[in-house]
Order: sequence, then C-alpha cells, then structure tokens
Amino acid sequence: MSDRPFDPQWTTDNSALMEYLDGLCADLTAARAKPHKADAKPRFEAAIKAIVLDLFRAHESDPALEVGIGTGRTAVQGLCKSRYGASFLSARTFVDAVKALEAAGLIVISTPHWDDPAKKNSRVARYMATPSLMAGIDRAGASVVDLRRHPNAEGIRLRDSKKRLVEYGDDAFANAARDRLRIINDMLESHWADLALTDEQLAQELKRIDGTRDDEAAQSFDFSARTVYRVFNNDDWEQGGRFYGAWWISIPSHLRRHILIDGKKTVEVDYSGIHPAMLFALAGKDIPTDPYERCVRNRGNEDERKLVKKTFNALLNADSVKGIKKIKKYDETLTGRNWEDFKRFIVDSYPECADHFGTGAGLRLQRMDSDLAEAVMLRFARMGYACLPVHDSFIVHHDMRDVLEDSMKAVFKDMFGVENKVDFDMGDGEQVKPSEDPIEPDIARVLEAEGYEGRLQAFRASREPL
Repeated sequence: MSDRPFDPQWTTDNSALMEYLDGLCADLTAARAKPHKADAKPRFEAAIKAIVLDLFRAHESDPALEVGIGTGRTAVQGLCKSRYGASFLSARTFVDAVKALEAAGLIVISTPHWDDPAKKNSRVARYMATPSLMAGIDRAGASVVDLRRHPNAEGIRLRDSKKRLVEYGDDAFANAARDRLRIINDMLESHWADLALTDEQLAQELKRIDGTRDDEAAQSFDFSARTVYRVFNNDDWEQGGRFYGAWWISIPSHLRRHILIDGKKTVEVDYSGIHPAMLFALAGKDIPTDPYERCVRNRGNEDERKLVKKTFNALLNADSVKGIKKIKKYDETLTGRNWEDFKRFIVDSYPECADHFGTGAGLRLQRMDSDLAEAVMLRFARMGYACLPVHDSFIVHHDMRDVLEDSMKAVFKDMFGVENKVDFDMGDGEQVKPSEDPIEPDIARVLEAEGYEGRLQAFRASREPL
C-alpha cells in the first residue's frame, strides 16, 4: 500500500461538514471518563478535526492510501512546535484525540508502528478512515472540493543539505515571499483544476504509478491539493525556491494534456532549455533556439536530446564533474560514447557554461527560474486568470496561450535583458466519441454528475453566495 505523512493543515468552509465535525467533537468529549480542562478542550477538538479531515482527504485521493501518524512524545511535540507543524495542537490532547477516534471506530491502524533496533528504518503507525467515518462525512454531503489548505500553513520552507526542514526566525525575505505566495494561492484556489479522465481511468493510472516515485502527490490524485509552497535548499535563500505541493506538479507528464481548468481545455507552455538559456544570457551570449541541439548527433532524435538535457543538468547540480554517476537509462548506442566520454563531451561543447559545471549551480539557477515562475503567476493573478505552475512551464486556459507566452518572454527579458524561446503543448480536453445517433438530453446525468464533472459542479456550488 502507498502511504504518506500526516498533514494537519486542512480546514473547510462547508457548513454541513463543520456541523458534522462539531457534533463529532461533542460526542467524543462527552464519552471521556475525565473531562479536559477548559484550556485543553479547544485543542482536543482541533486535533479531532485535523485528523478526520486529513484521513478523509487521503481516502478521497486513494481509498488504499495510509497516513502515518506519530503519537510518540517527541514526534507530537515536533508537530506542535515547529513552524511547519500546527501550533493549534498540543501533544497531550493530540494523543487523546487519536485514541478517542480509534475507540469510537472512526479510524483504524492499518499498519502497526515498528521500532527498528538499528534505528534506521523505524516507522510510525499508519491509519485509515473507517467506513463509519466515511459514511458520516458522506451524510454531511461533503466532497474533496470542500477541503482547503489552512491559511496559516507555512508556505516558505527551508531545507538543509540533507533535505531536513530548518526552523528559522523572522526573516524579511521569507515574509515578502510569503505575502506574494498568498496572492498566488488565492488565484489557484479561485479556480478548479481537474483531469478529464473517468474514475476508472484514474484508478488504472494509480496502479501504474503506485510506488514508482517518492513524492507524496505522485502517489495519488489529491485534487484538494491545489495550492503551492516554495522550497529553498541548503539552508540558503539563494538556492532552490521552486513551487511544490499542488497535485498537477507531480503527476506523470503524459497526464498533463488531460488537465482542465474550470472545465475547459488547457495549453502548457514551457521555457526552452531554461538553465542553459540563463547561462547564455548571463554570459552575454545569444541564446540558441535549442540550447541542447549542439550535442545531438541525430537531429530530431528526442531520446538522444533527453540524454543531453539530463547530463547537462546533472553537471550543473553536481559538486564535481568527476564524481557524477551515470544518469538513469543512459544509452551508449544513442550517443556513440561511453558515460565518461559523453560527460566530457558535454563539458567541452559548452565553453559558455564551463565555469558552472560541477559547482552545484543548478540550485542557484532554480532560484532564478522560481522567481520567473512567481512573476508569471503574479501577472495572471492580477488579471484574474488561472495559471498552474510546473517548475519552468505553466498551464492555462487554451485561449490564454498568447497571453502566457508574452508574459513568460517579458519576465525573462526583465531579469536577463533578452528574450528566450517558449514551446507549447495543447491539451486534449474532454474526449468525445463521435456518434451518428441523435443525442438525447440526460437530465439525471446533469443533476447527478460524477467524476470530474461532479467535482466541478460541487466547486461551483461551493462558491455561490448563500
């Protein structure tokens, strides 16, 4: 089974769901043999709601998805005190909440915790929502569209060299970046992005990607995850900064052509060879139409071009040229060279970039491309249109292609003084099979839409004034 860590940062504006959660809290509070003190009761209820909403979220994305919830003192205190955790929780009441939900038959341990004697592969217990809990939420009429990221969840994340989250104090850069991120997330939350695939097709795709990747969103189609956060690396605000967290960022690339925004077909536009283009611009050189083409023996061979691109970026990300391991799926028959010779061939072919290979420059370039992405999305937010980021590419309504291309070129020129080429892929939208038979209106289908159509209807209904 797939699993992911517990995430307490979810809330809802759905009045019926809030009423159900309030009633659940009241029932579990009344069932306690010893009442909580007055100051502990709100935290107990907050923990109940956080656990229920996250397990509901997991079930909606994949009914087989487990959620790892640590109840040890150290784990819970870290959850409560970290800027990346939830300050509205407390260690004692959180453990009480887990036990109360379990005793009431609303959550269940699907995989027990395990303490590794070597202290290398220990795991926390994994939980799932029970049919009883899901039935209660279903009676409240709630769906995945009713979940939203808590507005106070930390969106500016700093990691160390081992990818561990780093606590930091008040910081002017982080504060300004957080303010801009709120504008971007407000834009993303005001639109509904989905996949024009049936539930059966989604289930097939889940089986295909199960366990193949480590990132959380890649393990399920979590349509509630429609906002982003930024991740900076190596304890340095000048490294990284890319946007993560939204479901469309981590799905397999071949599925992005099926993305709809507010039920409409989309187009994806990306910067051509973004990192080499940046390095050419910084060196005062003209940017080639395709920066990778000079190392492709067989012009038009996309597989060979991918190897050039992967190797080029691996050289930028590595701390030394000599120590770079062979990239995955490297094929000598495509390049005509063994790995060591090909690596040296790439270095020699780009004298404009030679000073950057083997220096870890990739993360510094990511900081630049993430700033480009931020600027593009802020432009769309000001216009009131949706713009979904995928690192150095963006997905918008298909009629907004020209606006997106102009915006991408403009922000690149603002930063580097020259324009860069952009490429686009038009999405498929909904696939409608032709028929010679007359089409009869299906009123029941319209009123009781399912799948992506049902989610879009529910989203629109949730935004209607009461």
